[in-house]
Amino acid sequence: MRKLPCVTFLLIICINLYSQKRDSVQLNLFVKCQFCDNSYIRNEIKNINHALDLNDANVVILGISETTGNGGTKYRLIFEGQKSFSEIKDTLIFETTNDATENEIRDAYIRKMRQGLLAYLIKTDLYDKINYSLDIPSNDNNNQAIDNWKGWVNSISSSGWFDGEKSYTSFNVNSRIRVSKTLEKWKFSYNLSHNYSESNFSSEDYEYRSVNRSISNSLLYVLSINNHWSAGIFASGGNSTFNNYNISLNIKPAIEYNIYPYDKSFEKQICISYKIGPNLYDYYDTTIFGKTKEFLYSQHLSLSMGFVKKWGSLYLSVEGNQYLHDFSLLSLNSFLRAEIRIVKGLSFYIYSGYSMIRNQISLPKEDISQEELLLRQRLIKTNYSYWGNLGLSFTFGSKFNNVVNPRFDN
Repeated sequence: MRKLPCVTFLLIICINLYSQKRDSVQLNLFVKCQFCDNSYIRNEIKNINHALDLNDANVVILGISETTGNGGTKYRLIFEGQKSFSEIKDTLIFETTNDATENEIRDAYIRKMRQGLLAYLIKTDLYDKINYSLDIPSNDNNNQAIDNWKGWVNSISSSGWFDGEKSYTSFNVNSRIRVSKTLEKWKFSYNLSHNYSESNFSSEDYEYRSVNRSISNSLLYVLSINNHWSAGIFASGGNSTFNNYNISLNIKPAIEYNIYPYDKSFEKQICISYKIGPNLYDYYDTTIFGKTKEFLYSQHLSLSMGFVKKWGSLYLSVEGNQYLHDFSLLSLNSFLRAEIRIVKGLSFYIYSGYSMIRNQISLPKEDISQEELLLRQRLIKTNYSYWGNLGLSFTFGSKFNNVVNPRFDN
């Protein structure tokens, strides 16, 4: 009987240590998946930490897709635990038909991800809150990992390509720096990019060298007012030999209204935004208006709408830009993207854009040469531009064919 208090005391200590160890474990998820919408995943799977780097995660999901014999797709989600979860591994498989919409596909992989994560969640401090579903406020900070970067994401990239032959050489260099941070209440991003391209043409009695250079940077700061309203400020600057800008600077305060709540934007949105502000231009060559530099105000109004439904997806935007000193100097741009399932097996898609252009204030006064015209080395006067891509696809045959044969797919 004397040993009973000691055994009880040791048992209490062990239970306490076990609870502390369990509570200290957090789920840090990293997803590597080409067919997944990472923003949608973060929106739908909350109360865990979504790691930006593989080394910061203790759970990794690898998404792989393969085409099946009936034109559908077989998806594999491979779950691999790391660190304290290294012994937990699983693979979940689901399939979609050849006419599945984007909404159907992402609903399927979100459901499978939730199922696969249960094995890891029961090892965390969330285990006693699981009752077929998690019902925890999204602002619960008890499960937030320590982040030395405080949410800031930085990226630096540079790339180049070249090609040539006896009478032709060409090369291009692109570099970019990006700094950003996104929170529910506000977001910030800054981009700096540089581009240099050069082409050389030669023959027995002719030589020509074409060079284009540009530097651009942009800054965005957006503040969330409520679930329908947002305010922001946009600034940009740079130079471009193609557009005849030695210096181009502008800053525009902005306001946006979303008819639908922002937390529903993954499935539907109708947004109206307005920007207004000053612009400073310094030109390489005198413009058709006789200007070498000028200070102007401009405004920007846009309407965009997007819907993701079982029948497909639709996105449409229309935006106008106008200089306030002369209302005739304006441009109107439109863009349409639609993927629609008409009937089972038959789908229609279209991608198109059109621009009405009446505000080319940077056009050089002097006529461009024939070489500059053919090589599009400088901005050319035009009243409009357009592009498009559309088509139909129809698939029929066996409804069931789950066999995957990847031979010679490359």
